Amino acid sequence: MILFRSVGRRHLNGYKELSKHSEIINLGSKSGSKVYFPTIAPNNTAIKILVQPGDKVKVGQKIAERTDFYVPIYSPVSGTVLEQENVFSANVNRPIKHIAIENDGLDTQADPLKTVTLDNSIEEIINAIKEAGLVGLGGAGFPTYVKYNNPKGIHTLLVNGVECEPFLTTDFVAMQNEVDNLLTGCELLMKASGASKTIIAIKVHKDEVKNAINAKLNDYPNISLKEVPDVYPMGWERTLIKEIFHKDYDRLPGEIGVVINNGQTVISLGKVLTTGHPICERLITVSGDAISNPTNVICKIGTMANELIDACGGLAFEDVNLIPGGPMCGRAVNSDKFPITMQMGSLTILKVKTYKEEPCLRCGSCTHHCPAGLQPVEIRRALKAKDYDRLIKLNVMSCVECGMCSYSCPSRIELTEAMKNAKTVTKFKMSQMKK
Repeated sequence: MILFRSVGRRHLNGYKELSKHSEIINLGSKSGSKVYFPTIAPNNTAIKILVQPGDKVKVGQKIAERTDFYVPIYSPVSGTVLEQENVFSANVNRPIKHIAIENDGLDTQADPLKTVTLDNSIEEIINAIKEAGLVGLGGAGFPTYVKYNNPKGIHTLLVNGVECEPFLTTDFVAMQNEVDNLLTGCELLMKASGASKTIIAIKVHKDEVKNAINAKLNDYPNISLKEVPDVYPMGWERTLIKEIFHKDYDRLPGEIGVVINNGQTVISLGKVLTTGHPICERLITVSGDAISNPTNVICKIGTMANELIDACGGLAFEDVNLIPGGPMCGRAVNSDKFPITMQMGSLTILKVKTYKEEPCLRCGSCTHHCPAGLQPVEIRRALKAKDYDRLIKLNVMSCVECGMCSYSCPSRIELTEAMKNAKTVTKFKMSQMKK
């Protein structure tokens, strides 16, 4: 429920030119002497470990499974399983136990997964998506197959290639270079969902991507390209769906007949379902004003972040903010020794800047720019007062942590951090109320 109607969008300087045309660095099979996989999922649930120290593994061999949803985890390298190590996790923001695999550099392949085509049944396609272990590559990391379990009334597949976070160019590069996999993924997902058409959404002025896709669309009459305004957070699914379909929904886009996936997710799905090889590597943007050579890097999943930074020439300054993800939604961490996960699309590295927080002006800018129509200042006050009932009434759980409130605040108040903390305590209180 949106309490107030707001502009909910704003043009930002994207700084995309830093990396979108730079030569891609491919670390390949040399991605680290070791790769790491957390034993805890992003929502703090346990991961079932299927290998033991001393085991030999191959590329594409299943090594673990998530227990909250069924999500198989595959080794991206061949080598030897080592003793678990305590390594910092950017997902849960603390050191946790990780599976460690010593990379032998040989890329010995396990047997491929079952492949599918449009001739396969809907059930077979969905099961192949499930066994692929693919999660959303736009940052959320939600298991892809779950969106296609028992779809009803879906008429449109919406591919989100907007990539509205500053500095990030992974979708730009991938969608320009892998159009065939993108369109194959669209066709398979249309069949899985029952959708009759696909809309691929990109921002205006992404001419390279637009031209690459349009050059192929004559052979795909049910797939079209739609350009949307260059504003933030156009990549948030509610904002994007409102822009394209002029409709709101309560909980899920399926309520209005739409299913949505990130562009790189669709590309990866097109690859894994037609080759049988699980996604063992991904494209990462390493950019910002404090990295020597901003560019995109292809690395094995589980590679340590500091190896990507070194590959890009290292830090340009000693004191930096390292953000796994983009600067608007991401949160800075105090270590560069953490593994890259499947859903992590970027490392943003910025000069440290300090701002003096001023008293609130009551200008309403944070509410005016909130895409969810919330009142960040009031939520912050309720948090300070420990008024948890008011936090629930203020609908704090609808916050998507986009960063617009802090960005638009003339007093430099850290509203986004307050919103995140308010969501954490409210979620805990709501869970206690259910018991």
